[in-house]
Amino acid sequence: MPTAQNVEVKKVNVIEVSASSLDEIEEMASKDVEDTKEKLESERNALGEKITDFDTYTKNVDKVKAFYDQALKQTELLSIRLREYAYKYAELVMNEDASYKVKYKDLSGIYEYIYDDAAKTMYDIYDKTLKDMYDIYYDGVIKAAYDVVDYEQWYDARSDAYDDWYDARSDAYDIWYDTRSDIYDFQYDLRSEVYDHDDKRAQKKMDKFKKSILRMKEDVND
Repeated sequence: MPTAQNVEVKKVNVIEVSASSLDEIEEMASKDVEDTKEKLESERNALGEKITDFDTYTKNVDKVKAFYDQALKQTELLSIRLREYAYKYAELVMNEDASYKVKYKDLSGIYEYIYDDAAKTMYDIYDKTLKDMYDIYYDGVIKAAYDVVDYEQWYDARSDAYDDWYDARSDAYDIWYDTRSDIYDFQYDLRSEVYDHDDKRAQKKMDKFKKSILRMKEDVND
């Protein structure tokens, strides 16, 4: 009988994309990014409804920090899933009973739908979901308390809020950048091998990318 631990091990050792068509993967990737972004924004807004002034901010600053941690964790998990979509997309194309010319053309969908659409939309987590935290706290409830609370307390809270916000956005940007870079390199290298009609080298590119994804899944679950 499988244990919870065994199930978890199984999950990190497989590419978890069940799709039978390229259109399905394109739709899944787009929806995944939108759902992740909307979920984070919903959590951000719910937190903002509870923190309405400096006093409630200082009492709930740990929850703000926890939101940043959660946002980064979900962004990292999303980045892995986008790589999985790219891999599965390539796998379906490479298994097609089609010419090299057709496969070369079909592989461009990784760039168009995953790199240029889904992964670009992922940028909104950095550029909007997390960016808005600046307006809500640093430039919002904390700034408004300038003439209300002790200056030293106000200054420390505002400085810490900025540092937390800046660090979270920097980490989110790095995740986004690395995701797009990895997906771009994968599709570029794979298409090059297909263009050269080199099945052996194409499979090596597939295997290398899959191995990197599985390693990331293990690391994020440690």
